[in-house]
Amino acid sequence: MKEDPFILEFAGVSLSPATPHISGLTGVSLSLGRGEIAIVELEEGREHSPLASLAQGLMSPDSGCVRFKGANWTELAAARISTQRGLIRRVYEHYGWITNLDVMENLCLAECYHTRRSMEEIVREIRDLARRFGIDPVPEARPTRVHSMVLRKLEWVRAFVGTPELILLERPFFGAPRADAAKLTQAVCEAAHRGVAVLWLADDPHVLEECGERVSRYRMNGETLLAVKNGRENKA
Repeated sequence: MKEDPFILEFAGVSLSPATPHISGLTGVSLSLGRGEIAIVELEEGREHSPLASLAQGLMSPDSGCVRFKGANWTELAAARISTQRGLIRRVYEHYGWITNLDVMENLCLAECYHTRRSMEEIVREIRDLARRFGIDPVPEARPTRVHSMVLRKLEWVRAFVGTPELILLERPFFGAPRADAAKLTQAVCEAAHRGVAVLWLADDPHVLEECGERVSRYRMNGETLLAVKNGRENKA
């Protein structure tokens, strides 16, 4: 069977804001192949962007479609949706933790549910990733008892565990020490070299300049997505 050329594709996606806290979209088109990175600069002071939730199939557009690995989220059966989401990892803009599980249980959850890896192997990988981001040991407490700065870096850890095909990063530097920014950007560049597609919703338009040609840059202008190339903007 021929493999779809895109990991993620937005095709003419429009969405009316469901609440005052979620921004709308008008005619958004964007595609990501394996190993490609899309940086979307968000407007300062704008509401939460729905792009990551649409990419993960957690929201449905009013018109247009969002495809993951060639499949339209709205046309998939529940079992297939679960399988597809198992290939996606996400750093949430705001709190992204299950409060009645401890930190390690949160970090292991997706791999335990979607793969047959042993708990020992998963925990070992998590601890290795945590050390890479400057956390040793991994806290044993529940998330509500862990400093928000540590939780943010642990979300970075969770995003790289296993073999995801798509990583969604929503303002991942928010609440994290700027001194650690290079650790995340390096991990993203390495993931792209392995063939992982990355959608990064950013406040900084210059993020990931070191990744070169793998990166496509966009900017939100109200509800419209603009492609940015050589300092010029065009409707995506």
